[in-house]
Amino acid sequence: MRLGEPVPSPYGPDWGLWTPADCTFDATPLRARLGLPDFIRFEEYDGRVAGSDATFYCPECRRALMGLHPRYAGRGVPRIS
Repeated sequence: MRLGEPVPSPYGPDWGLWTPADCTFDATPLRARLGLPDFIRFEEYDGRVAGSDATFYCPECRRALMGLHPRYAGRGVPRIS
């Protein structure tokens, strides 16, 4: 998996910095394995033309790890669980 450089959120400056990741997430087992607290949110956004992502977001520090939406990830893209 490759991590990119943190960039301003595509949803506006109030959302902080987001780091792109070249992978998809299996959110439930990954959340359990890492012991992520409930306030860390996970959402899959399917905006199709407007873009899509699958993101873990921390509203406390306004940081996100933005993966690829599984529907649009190509073959061979790692799935992290």
